[in-house]
Amino acid sequence: MLKIKLLHIKELIPCIVIIALSVSSCVQQQKQDGTVKVKEQRKTVVMQKVKMPVDGMTCSACQSNVKHAIKSIDGVSDVEVNLEKRYAYFTYDPQKVKVDQIQKAVNDKGYKAGNPQEVKQ
Repeated sequence: MLKIKLLHIKELIPCIVIIALSVSSCVQQQKQDGTVKVKEQRKTVVMQKVKMPVDGMTCSACQSNVKHAIKSIDGVSDVEVNLEKRYAYFTYDPQKVKVDQIQKAVNDKGYKAGNPQEVKQ
């Protein structure tokens, strides 16, 4: 029985060699074609925290509307709106969204967004 198993293994060796040669020729072919495997580069995201004056808010519903308008923009996070001070505080990714897009979203809700100021962390 052991002899039979060895015989089967010996029969498989040519198949293994053929498969190995096929794989190595594929790899060599890829190199000859000039294809290059590129490693995925990680992007460094630099978020900016700002405070932006918002005029026209008179109640908590206004505060909520402004917060929702800013928060709904892709690239914006950590939104807080202070009704008493009339400021919106938020963090945004300048590679995804521009400040004027955020101002426009607030202005489109009927409020007046001023120029944001960077908040030092």
